[in-house]
Amino acid sequence: MFDKQLEGVLSECYLDTKTCAKTLFPDLFYADFSPLHNQIFELIDSGAQKIAIAAPRGIGKTTIARTVASKGILFRDINFISYVSNSATVAELQTENIKRELISNSDVKSLFGSIKVSDAELEMEESFSKLSWVAFGNTLVLPRGAGQQVRGLLWRNHRPQLIIVDDLEDKEEIMNENNRMKLKEWFFSDLLKSINRYKNDWRIIYIDTLKHEDALLQTLIDSDDWESIVLSICDDSYNSYAPNYITTEELKKEVEAHRKAGMLDVFYMEFMNMPVSAENASFRPQYFKYYEEPDLANKSNIENIVLLDPAKTIQVQNADSAIVGVGIDRAGAGIYVRDIVSGKMYPDEIYDEYFSMLKRLNSRIGGIEVTSLNEFIVQPIRNEMFKRGQFFELVELKPRMKKEDRIAALVPFYRQGYMYHNKTCCAKLEAQLLSFPRSKLWDVMDALAYVIQMLEKGERYFEPQDVKDDSDNKSFDSEAEFKELEMEYEPAFAGWRTV
Repeated sequence: MFDKQLEGVLSECYLDTKTCAKTLFPDLFYADFSPLHNQIFELIDSGAQKIAIAAPRGIGKTTIARTVASKGILFRDINFISYVSNSATVAELQTENIKRELISNSDVKSLFGSIKVSDAELEMEESFSKLSWVAFGNTLVLPRGAGQQVRGLLWRNHRPQLIIVDDLEDKEEIMNENNRMKLKEWFFSDLLKSINRYKNDWRIIYIDTLKHEDALLQTLIDSDDWESIVLSICDDSYNSYAPNYITTEELKKEVEAHRKAGMLDVFYMEFMNMPVSAENASFRPQYFKYYEEPDLANKSNIENIVLLDPAKTIQVQNADSAIVGVGIDRAGAGIYVRDIVSGKMYPDEIYDEYFSMLKRLNSRIGGIEVTSLNEFIVQPIRNEMFKRGQFFELVELKPRMKKEDRIAALVPFYRQGYMYHNKTCCAKLEAQLLSFPRSKLWDVMDALAYVIQMLEKGERYFEPQDVKDDSDNKSFDSEAEFKELEMEYEPAFAGWRTV
């Protein structure tokens, strides 16, 4: 009976990597798995030969990678494992961790017996032997760093059957275009060619965090030849997808810390897999200025407008509808993003949210993007005015240019410090701006971009700011200046008339 139970446990571990992790390595996987982990394990067990996983920091992706290698060793169905990382030192450290865990794990010993590990130096060429080792006399484990020699890898007539690529790209080196190209050349021409193409017994698992928009990992994700998944630790409002690993409260503290340091783009890269090259970014974290709603209490000259960018349908694959409330301060040269509502909404939900925001902000002006949706959105909005008894000036906004160009027109406003964000509602907007022009969603920033057309249509321009006289630091008095100029010139001739 015991043997059958044991056989059942081992069968489950062999067929399911998540079960293997929890059963054989409970000290490593002591917390409950989140939906993020489930997606990773499902892809690993999918049977795909080329797998690319973009996982956020802090969820144990390296531990998962080591577990995949350990599983192959314990069940003896892999003869050659190549563990690849950004440096030989890191790869060697991780393979030593695998060895140590297999030797010291009491559960592993009870199920698989004592793990005999031998030095591989006598069994392969000297150039490949350093710090590699053999388990059970059956599986060679070879650590390799990025760019190291991998051509001609052969052990007992076996080429690598499992290549684990873990954290390959270095954050500093990836910023250099030549380094990115060299790494890609080595990966495609050397590492991928080290397998035996005549056999179907190999797998390559690449797991990392997206560190650049032109990263090797991004290239694999975009390729039809690789099965891939891109994971974020949270949604656009910073609600955690893995609360057992990091809570929403902890995430929001991380966000605030990165925001204060002007490193919000780093948060999006490390935790949300949304990299934007700093040298090419149109919108940068240092452009974001913030305000608190009480700050506007004493600004009686604020003119509030509410912008609506409606989606055509509520299908998942289509853009969300976005409603953005903006306060215009012409005297103070400021545009305040006061409120945002976005998501997939039915038409009646759009009307409710739109009129609610108009009321909250005490706005008498509303702008709506109008394309082929004129009949769908404008007439119902006007009808809602009469139905609710809530009237305002409705401005139809035409998309006179591509949305990329429309959004790019916001850049000078941000660079000159005119834009202010309400921290409580602008997370999704900031995520889209920092990823521009490669954002997955465009709805919120596209709606905001229409503020420029609204300013133009209403002939709203920023008023001149007080000019200071550097000599005595007094406010510049234009009337006094004109009087002074009049005294410098002779009086004009009198008695002239025009013929």
